[in-house]
Amino acid sequence: MTRRHPVGTAVRSALTEQPDLHMFCTYQQPDLVDLFGPDRMVRLPIAENAMVGMAVGMALVGRRVLVSIARVAFLFTAFDPLVNQATKWRYMSDGQFSVPLVIRGLTRGDEHLGAQHEHSAHSMLSQIPGLVVAVPSSPNSAAGLLATALRHPDPVVVLESPRLYTPDWADLPEPEATPAPLPFGVAGRALAGRDLTLVGIGNTVALCLRAARRLAGHGLRCQVVDLRTAAPLDRDGTAGLVAGAGPVVLVDEEPRASSLLCDLGLHLVQVGAVEPDRLAFVCGAAVPAPASPVLLAPLLPTVDDVVGSALALTRRRYAATGGTSTAGSH
Repeated sequence: MTRRHPVGTAVRSALTEQPDLHMFCTYQQPDLVDLFGPDRMVRLPIAENAMVGMAVGMALVGRRVLVSIARVAFLFTAFDPLVNQATKWRYMSDGQFSVPLVIRGLTRGDEHLGAQHEHSAHSMLSQIPGLVVAVPSSPNSAAGLLATALRHPDPVVVLESPRLYTPDWADLPEPEATPAPLPFGVAGRALAGRDLTLVGIGNTVALCLRAARRLAGHGLRCQVVDLRTAAPLDRDGTAGLVAGAGPVVLVDEEPRASSLLCDLGLHLVQVGAVEPDRLAFVCGAAVPAPASPVLLAPLLPTVDDVVGSALALTRRRYAATGGTSTAGSH
């Protein structure tokens, strides 16, 4: 995170505007310590259970805490204070207590750090009642979701891909033009189109945008939907976006058996937004992430996978209606 990065700007703005906001981290940025002091910028050992436990206690007595952990994999060691404490106090106290806690953690993205460091956990975390799970797809959406999280009264986990901090991001598709607070539970349209809809979350939104470019060469105008949050999941809003916008391809780096996009796909069919035979999934493999780039590449969705699924759906549609597909004719 640098001074020019939208996420850094969001953090500094929140620290400036909210004197009760504290930040727990294992590495202190000197400029933030100079601006806000060591009492608010608290450096702690690499002990995630203790970090989250302390943050829950501070939040219960009226402070707001931002916990920055290196990897979402390390959040698993802090499940007791997160799952059994932070997300339960509002319910157990009948609303008398809230836990304004935000946890940031890196997921996976071109670093090849191996099975113990690279996790995609948004579906797992979305099963915890009382927890908001934000999954940004771009630097601007990360800043917007974090800005909202730092005003939210309840626990939020923000799952950030390392790809959001690569220096060549300007060369990648950008779903939002300018950083602005983004509401939870509201999917966004990253690209307009009416022939086909690609739905992604986190890393797969940029993947869908690249696939849409490729599909444009086949004469298909693709809509791309960015889910933004895994919990709350915008089922109805997504249904409204995809209705009448052609076949739907749902794309997730997580395994299909556990992906929340399966639940979303079921909802889209149940409400009549899409027919079952016009729906496809492109998901990751159910294996730990290998450190080798050669071994990892076949396990994650690719642009070719998305394009292939989209073209198959389109051809199936035209074959069923007896028409002639424009796919592949340009």
